[in-house]
Amino acid sequence: MATSTTEVLVLGAGTAGCVVAARLLTAGHRVTLLEAGPDHGTLAAGNWPADLLDASALPVESHDWGYHGVGAGGQPLPFERAKVMGGCSSHNGCTQTVGWAGDYDRWAADSCPGWDAASLQPDFCRAASTLRLRRYDEDEIQPFQRDFIDLCIESGLPYLHDLHQLDGRQGVGCAPVNTVDGVRLNTSFAYLDDLHADPRLTIVDRAMVDTLVVRTGSVIGARYLRDGLIHTVYADHVVLSAGAFGSPEILLRTGIGPADHLVGLGLPVLLDRPGVGANLHEHPTVQLEYAATATLAAALTEFASTRWLPEEQSIAKLASPFSDGPFDLHVYPWIEPDSTIESGWRVVFPVSQLRPRSRGSVRLRSVDPMVRAAIDPGFLTDTAGTDIGSLRFGLEWITTHIVSRMADRNLAWALHDLAEHRDVDAWIRRNHTHYWHPAGSCRMGSPADPMSVVGHDGGLIGLGGLTVADASIFPTIPRATPASPVVVAAERISRFLLGDTGTVTG
Repeated sequence: MATSTTEVLVLGAGTAGCVVAARLLTAGHRVTLLEAGPDHGTLAAGNWPADLLDASALPVESHDWGYHGVGAGGQPLPFERAKVMGGCSSHNGCTQTVGWAGDYDRWAADSCPGWDAASLQPDFCRAASTLRLRRYDEDEIQPFQRDFIDLCIESGLPYLHDLHQLDGRQGVGCAPVNTVDGVRLNTSFAYLDDLHADPRLTIVDRAMVDTLVVRTGSVIGARYLRDGLIHTVYADHVVLSAGAFGSPEILLRTGIGPADHLVGLGLPVLLDRPGVGANLHEHPTVQLEYAATATLAAALTEFASTRWLPEEQSIAKLASPFSDGPFDLHVYPWIEPDSTIESGWRVVFPVSQLRPRSRGSVRLRSVDPMVRAAIDPGFLTDTAGTDIGSLRFGLEWITTHIVSRMADRNLAWALHDLAEHRDVDAWIRRNHTHYWHPAGSCRMGSPADPMSVVGHDGGLIGLGGLTVADASIFPTIPRATPASPVVVAAERISRFLLGDTGTVTG
């Protein structure tokens, strides 16, 4: 068994982990960063796979962790997560939205001081600057996306550029994107590229974290597998940033979580914390799909002859009758190549419910770190029927305001014809998918609440030495694409860790 020591150990070099590592390193600390996937180096080194660099499409099958689950109708659902430096920021759609201020204010009111929108505003600005966010110029909006925006405006939605503003409302527009010359600028590039040569930074890739090392009431390191060998690294402080699935997996394998689940797996109960792996939720999504017409295909070809052609650009924000804020739905249409269609293009209209009431769980299938956990977001299980009601409203809106008016120019025929189904709710249950936004499985809150896993500063309740920083700590997921909120959470946790002195505490 090989051992090493460091000052700060960051477990997971995903969207959040790269941010935390960079901020603590810049503050003068020695940091070891463990990543289960490969480190392809800096952007300038030129070793990154082309599909991860190409911001025009989603490379969801590349570098995937292999998580799977089922939907409300029993349909199989892959839960794509990126196993590579930068995590899901290396394979997402690059749209950066922030959600609504009221969601963060509710976090602060629920025993999470410092997480209100006003306190987070500097972190949103810092994240936007570091990720080099930019807006599309009007002539960069491709023909299909332009038609969608125009139809939304005709339906009564205002044309807004407020998707990166915390006081945003219903409307349609193109979100800012973290792309540079068509390249997806992940958090590894944005936060770590200038620090790769720093001697205080050690990056260990292809390192599968097994368990935390706990001694006398504190986390003092972690064990991981690499090249068939077990390694242990000891640290003054450990930051867990393995994501909404990976962070609870590591805690559970360590013996931190609901006692009955741990005992059932034959694991010792180091800390009975029933909230570990609970409160998992996701943005449920339904989508209508169509074949593109030859007319649309020709327009796309003409556009691509002189400009970059991204598959997705626009987002409409809608308020259903069930909304508890200014909006609760995203509609974010895209096109994708499809060789089975004569025109060569498929058109997709997804609608996502942004404030799901349903809750699920992450539970271990095995103590083997190579076996992925059972993932159940509990889609559409809320007893009030709010989640499915919001989705039904969104489908009706798309059908009425967009699809029916796009049919002649853009849409040839329905690949999945909702009109044939009288029971729309049953169709939603059998056909829904998700927005790739899991969160909440190690929620922060009051130490007095047994379902809280970490306090407002990300510190693990009941043990010292460990901070969690990723989407797992969100009490409720913001009504946003959460890439930007996750980066902001990492910025906020870094500030908690450093305090006013620059010394890591917690």
